Amino acid sequence: MGKNKKGNNKTCEQCIHCMYEEAGDMHCDEHDNFELVYEEFGPTEHYMWCGGQRFQKI
Repeated sequence: MGKNKKGNNKTCEQCIHCMYEEAGDMHCDEHDNFELVYEEFGPTEHYMWCGGQRFQKI
């Protein structure tokens, strides 16, 4: 089994650009239209839209 590299956990939930709104909704403040990445506690089609390229750890 391969080793898990430390610091390789790039997800919207762990990114400083992921902003909680209410009722389980989160948006990305790096997206041009502040698209929802989470809606009602579930990922949307825009989840990880940047592929981790704009990830900044909280």
